[in-house]
Amino acid sequence: IILGTFILSSGYYDAYYSKALKVRRLIKNDFSKAFDNVDIILTPTSPFSGFKLGEKINDPVKMYLSDIYTVPMSLSGLPAMSFPVGYNNKEMPIGLQLVANQFEENKIFSLSKFINDRFEY
Repeated sequence: IILGTFILSSGYYDAYYSKALKVRRLIKNDFSKAFDNVDIILTPTSPFSGFKLGEKINDPVKMYLSDIYTVPMSLSGLPAMSFPVGYNNKEMPIGLQLVANQFEENKIFSLSKFINDRFEY
């Protein structure tokens, strides 16, 4: 909290916060362009399948990368849903993520139900 207050104080606002807002707007613009051509974006939830509790405790980079594919949706304020779609050969879960444009959550709910109803995993 103290660090956040310090960065938002005068003198640091332009150096950090306003630049972060510009990057956030660029990300949102890229998604807006994509949604001109598609209704839903389907992505993996993670660069790798699930892992056992404590398995990556000694590798903080891999722990950080576990949710790297979910970050752009959070930054852009878009609705997204992650759900399991199966298992790898070590019986660890594999997740997919559906992303829709703003105020179109119904599309990801419908598609996730369709996928869940038709595929056994």
